[in-house]
Amino acid sequence: MRLNWQVLILGVAFCTLWSSAFTVGKFAIQTAPPILFLTIRFALAFFVMWAVLAVLRRGLPNNRRDLWTAIWLGILNNAIYLGMCYLAFRTTSSAMVAMIASLMPLVTAALAWPVLGERLTLLKLAGLALGVGGAWYILGSRLGQDVVIDDPTGLMLATFGMVCLAIGTVLYKKRGAEADPLAMNAVQAGAASVVLLPATLLLEPFWIDFTWTFVWTQAYTAIVMTFATLLLWFALIRKAGAAAASTFHFLNPGIAMLIAWVVLSEPVSDSDLIGLIPVAAGILLVNWPAKKTKSAPAPDAAA
Repeated sequence: MRLNWQVLILGVAFCTLWSSAFTVGKFAIQTAPPILFLTIRFALAFFVMWAVLAVLRRGLPNNRRDLWTAIWLGILNNAIYLGMCYLAFRTTSSAMVAMIASLMPLVTAALAWPVLGERLTLLKLAGLALGVGGAWYILGSRLGQDVVIDDPTGLMLATFGMVCLAIGTVLYKKRGAEADPLAMNAVQAGAASVVLLPATLLLEPFWIDFTWTFVWTQAYTAIVMTFATLLLWFALIRKAGAAAASTFHFLNPGIAMLIAWVVLSEPVSDSDLIGLIPVAAGILLVNWPAKKTKSAPAPDAAA
């Protein structure tokens, strides 16, 4: 059977955009407190997508199942995952947060088996092992082979956010894959903004540096990240399944470093490039098409 190149193209495109957030985030947190910045970002993204839906004469989800699924996705994927990561950045190194995020495919795969019936074959397990090993090798080498915990609280926040993203991935495959992705994404962004608003009012001082940096980082994160990137993510889940789609997150640490090297002139070592080899191999193994059997049922037909 042929390898699904459409899945690979979607996955690499998603990871490139997703990984750029690490660099953009360094500019963003200089213009406003992190939770406040996210609150504005998601509110802006909601109005942009709502306007696009209006132009296309399409509405928000019109049934309770899709509406509540989108709301929970907003809470899990946007509010909690990104909120926890932004808070963790205050006391924990970006490398450590990225390392924790790279473990998300393992949690997703563990959940996808009992919830979605996506079985873990030996080939997929080998791919997961290669992906984890490559991601840890890259980030471990950048930490001088020592796993440095900057702050236990920041580590716990990042871990909690990563688990919530994995739950959201499985939830979308289980209950939201058949719904209008643009409408789901709009509600997701709106729900995240509503949830984060009281958090920023209670936890952060209010200040915004209205500069060009604030404008372009808001535009990029709201339109490119929240709008375009999540649409790619939903498409990837529908095409590849939750477990296989999540393995592309193994690429994020390496791509994020390459983007930082280009934009911020941060150095990229030989060990970084070496670590990308098992990561790429792992993604190929997880997404390699399984052999069909004549008696095999269709376990995902009801998903």
